[in-house]
Amino acid sequence: MPELWIPSGTGHSDFTVRKSRFIGEARKVSSADEARFRVKELRLEHPRSRHVAWAYILGNDGALRGMSDDGEPRGTAGRPIMDPIKGNSLTDTLVTVVRYFGGIKLGTGGLTSAYGKCSQEALAVMPRIRLVERIRVELGIEYSLYEPVVRLIRESGGRIVKELFESGVMVVVNLPVSMLEEFRRNVNNLSRGAVQFEVNKKGERDGT
Repeated sequence: MPELWIPSGTGHSDFTVRKSRFIGEARKVSSADEARFRVKELRLEHPRSRHVAWAYILGNDGALRGMSDDGEPRGTAGRPIMDPIKGNSLTDTLVTVVRYFGGIKLGTGGLTSAYGKCSQEALAVMPRIRLVERIRVELGIEYSLYEPVVRLIRESGGRIVKELFESGVMVVVNLPVSMLEEFRRNVNNLSRGAVQFEVNKKGERDGT
């Protein structure tokens, strides 16, 4: 799966083409409902606007997508807003463009260009971080192996979320999925197979 990115802030754009004003916003959303709620908010914030077109991409693989021309000629708003999101390998991202009509028709080419530019400019200034899929790993180790294993966890980009010290040590780690097999191999080599290694398939994800 290609590397994906998620927003870590909001980006904006604002310009005028032949008296029509285009106001763009790029932001993080976690669901289609959240995206649609933001669109509703923008309609309330801009009651005199003619259109609020939008597009979003969601999910670990960027497979969940939605877009709307909001009354503009088909393919002249939603699609050109969507294309820069895809082109930037983004997910969990919503881009909206509010248009105030200035009385001069732009034609399909002009609309496509304006909506695409508005999306591109908002995304260009939106901070982003790399999406990291994580998986939870539980380790049962002897005290003598604790420090070397902790070093391996850190070198693998893992995060310790829980430790329990009893007759041995139980360590719960959130580990990048991409590092799982290498980490397992290194732990087994270090301990000669003495570490109890259990993977929780649930996992999680975040950005780095």
